Amino acid sequence: MELRDPKNHEDGDPEEDTATALQRLVELTATRVTPVRNLRVQYRLIRKLGSGSYGRVLLARHRQGGPAVALKLLPRDSVLRTTFLREFCVGRCVSSHPGLLQTLPGPLETPRHFAFAQEYAPCGDLSGMLQERALPELLVKRVVAQLAGALDFLHGRGLVHADVKPDNVLVFDPVCSRVALGDLGLTRPEGSPTPAPPGPLPSAPPELCLLLPPDTLPLRPAVDSWGLGVLLFCAATACFPWDVALAPDPEFEAFAGWMTTKPQPPQPPPPWDQFAPPALALLQGLLDLDPETRSPPLTVLDFLGDDWGLTGNKERARGLGRMSSEDVEEEEERGASLEEWSEEEDGNKSGGRMGTDGGEP
Repeated sequence: MELRDPKNHEDGDPEEDTATALQRLVELTATRVTPVRNLRVQYRLIRKLGSGSYGRVLLARHRQGGPAVALKLLPRDSVLRTTFLREFCVGRCVSSHPGLLQTLPGPLETPRHFAFAQEYAPCGDLSGMLQERALPELLVKRVVAQLAGALDFLHGRGLVHADVKPDNVLVFDPVCSRVALGDLGLTRPEGSPTPAPPGPLPSAPPELCLLLPPDTLPLRPAVDSWGLGVLLFCAATACFPWDVALAPDPEFEAFAGWMTTKPQPPQPPPPWDQFAPPALALLQGLLDLDPETRSPPLTVLDFLGDDWGLTGNKERARGLGRMSSEDVEEEEERGASLEEWSEEEDGNKSGGRMGTDGGEP
C-alpha cells in the first residue's frame, strides 16, 4: 500500500489521506503477525546492537539463511500493539528509498515481545562515528545530502520523521557512501497532534520545546528540517549546538539573539563563526526560528558545491567503521551468540545511548 501526500490529488480523483491509509494498513497487518514461543524458533541471535527505553536491537540471522539482520524487540508490557504495528507498517511502506532503513517482512510476537527485522548497518550509527572527532567536509555533505533526500521522500508521502538525530542515522560503510535514517517509532502523518519532548532534547525545534502539557501542535515537515540542521552541526563539530532550543540555555540564546537581530551582525557568535558563509546560510535556513519560513531539507542540494569551511577535519582519512558483514560471519564461526540470553532477562532493562527511544512520546 502506497502512502501519499493528501495534497497531491490528480485530476480530482479521491485518494485516501496518509492517516487513513496507514490505519487501514495497520488493521490488515494485525492479522498477519506470526506468534512464536521464542525468537530462536526463527532466528539465530548473535549479539546485542543497542538498547533503550523502547527495548532491544539484536544482531541475528534467519534460520533459513540469508544476510544478518537487526532484530528490533519492543516489550509488550510497555509498548502498545498498535504502536508496534504502525512502526512496522510505515517502515515497510518507505523501504524502497535507500536513505531509509529497510524494514523486512515477517513481524513476530512472543509472549513478552513484538519484533521485526531490518537491514543491518555494519558501521553502526552516526553518533558512534562522532565519538572521537567530527567528520571531514566531504563526509558531512554525503550524510546530509542522503538524509535530505530521505526526508523529502517521507514528506512527499505525507509523513514526518520527527526524530532526526545522529543516533538514528545508520552507516553502511566507513566513508558514508550510504547512510540511512532509521527508527520510525515517532514517525506520524503530517498534521498529527504532537506534544513537547518528554525531556530536554537538543534536536527538538523551539516551537515544540515551548509547549506545555497538555498542549500540542500539528506535526509539520519543518520539524525534520530543524533536526537536519542540528545534525549537520553535529557531524561538522562532533557536538550538539545546545542542550535545548529554549531560554535560558546560553548557547541557544546566543544563536537566537544573532538570528533575530536586525540588521543581522555579519559575524555570528562562536561556534557558528567556524562555518564558511555558504554553510552558515544553509544552517540559518534549516534552523530558522520560525517554522513557517524554515527551509525544506532539499535546500541542502543547493550548497553541496560550495566550500563549507570545515578545514579542520580534512586529515581524517582512516577507517571509521565498526563491524563489517565479514566480521559478523567470523564471529558466528567462532561460536559467539546470545545462546545464554533469554527474553525474561530483557524484561525491565533500559538505558543505552542518547536518543534511542522509538516509542510513544
